[in-house]
Amino acid sequence: MTTISNIPAVQSIVKTVLHFGIDQAVLSPGSRNAPFLISFSAIESIKSESIVDERVAAFVALGKAQQTGSPVILCCTSGSAMLNYSPAIAEAYYQNIPLIIITADRPKEWIDRGEGQSIRQMEVISGIVSKQVEWDYHKSEADNQAIINEVFKYSIEYSSPVHINVPLHEPLYGVDEMDLSISSVITNTKPDFKRIEKEDFVTQYNSAIRIMIVCAQMNGLIDCREQVKRLSEDPRVVVLTETTANLYQLGYVCCIDRTLAAFSSENTDFVPDLVITIGENIISKRLKQYLRNHKERIDAHWHFGLKSMDVFDVARYSHGQNVREALASLAPTAQIVEKPFSTLWKNVFFKSEQSHLQALPELPYSDLKVFESIMDLIPDDWQIQMGNSSVVRYFQLFNQLPKNKYFGNRGVSGIDGCTSTAVGASKVSRDPVLLVSGDHAFRYDANALGVTGLPPRLKIIVINNEGGNIFRIIDGPRSQESIDVHIEHHEVKSVKGLVQYHGVEYRSASDIQSLETELAALFDSANDKTVVLEVFTPRLESPDVLKRYFASMR
Repeated sequence: MTTISNIPAVQSIVKTVLHFGIDQAVLSPGSRNAPFLISFSAIESIKSESIVDERVAAFVALGKAQQTGSPVILCCTSGSAMLNYSPAIAEAYYQNIPLIIITADRPKEWIDRGEGQSIRQMEVISGIVSKQVEWDYHKSEADNQAIINEVFKYSIEYSSPVHINVPLHEPLYGVDEMDLSISSVITNTKPDFKRIEKEDFVTQYNSAIRIMIVCAQMNGLIDCREQVKRLSEDPRVVVLTETTANLYQLGYVCCIDRTLAAFSSENTDFVPDLVITIGENIISKRLKQYLRNHKERIDAHWHFGLKSMDVFDVARYSHGQNVREALASLAPTAQIVEKPFSTLWKNVFFKSEQSHLQALPELPYSDLKVFESIMDLIPDDWQIQMGNSSVVRYFQLFNQLPKNKYFGNRGVSGIDGCTSTAVGASKVSRDPVLLVSGDHAFRYDANALGVTGLPPRLKIIVINNEGGNIFRIIDGPRSQESIDVHIEHHEVKSVKGLVQYHGVEYRSASDIQSLETELAALFDSANDKTVVLEVFTPRLESPDVLKRYFASMR
């Protein structure tokens, strides 16, 4: 017997969690959600943790679900608490990561009547969840249960965040002893995903002479490795992969930005007749701009992912989900191709690789050199959590390490939550986790270091270039007089005080020699503590070094 809340709505939802075999819950302290806190924390089969900062809590849950592929329960009190969840919920929605958000609420009749800690909770996050329901006291418990079951099933099957709002009347703290044993657990089943018009797809593939397959963020949801590899043997096909696809193969173009820098954006030789995208969000802005600028030359775009994503604005666009079945219906051509599209792209990629190797030794200490050292020294089988903006773009300039996995919050690509996501990932991953973050993003999410039980296998590198250096890299902002204060926000501060406040070990480096020494210690398997390594880099020189680097590609 287990002691849980005596409120029927709470009991019903708790039983549903157990029925679907969900075993992770991140709870935010509060009063209105106390019945859920009492219940989840009492159940041994559910690994529950309490995190005060709701924004951190939601991203920790996101990191856990990102790694396991299974839903994580996220539960908060009423009012603004759920607003603090919204950045992580939006990220989960656009990354296709399953979260089940349970929000306690004031009774419906007291909303908008001056009741404290109350908002219109059913309206706030409607655009960033796939399903949203409210426990309705005018319906029978059986009817409510059927609705709740459908929401749970949807989150599991479609790997998406869903929201259950539960108005709760006082008293809130009554409990009952209940037998929560269940005879079976519903296994995670996947739906019969949307199929494509196969005949049309095969016809377009067979008639095309320049085919581009772009593999973007997948998070382990799509397994089409063998099908893509087989098609890559077709001389008409070039495969472009991003780090977040985690789809390494010799012969793929895995450094898109530096390859595109090797030829003029006006050159249309590299534009495909047919483009096939797999996965979700594409990081490379250069690729998106290049194909959009020449979209009239693209006959068709087929996208395979859980959501429709017409990223290139091509007139003839189709969306499917069953990518393995679709790709399996294609066959590499046996015909002789006069100018193989694959060879064209690979030649430029290999040229950029040579230029990359020649340029790096000549470049001074800078952000780019820091990433070179990280990529040289990180051991196999480490997971890399990439911060947003400049961090994720620097990683994409280096060949993907085949024995390392790459993740990043590239659903919405916000500044918030990178550290919290890495904390959540490290709590469930068997592999060591390295987070590389910018200084602004790290400060923004510093409360993540206050999460109880930081795993010793989590290591963090903070690149401190005294501001949002991405705004000195992209063209528009760097031409503005107000860049220092209002765009980049130049700030000469170390994160040392923040790190030490949370009792986490702090280290620093400010040149190549000290960096390599600290990285060796950071990656030492005997290092059994969470560590933050702050790497100081030159603020103004780093963007100039990157410009010189890209210029050398040509």
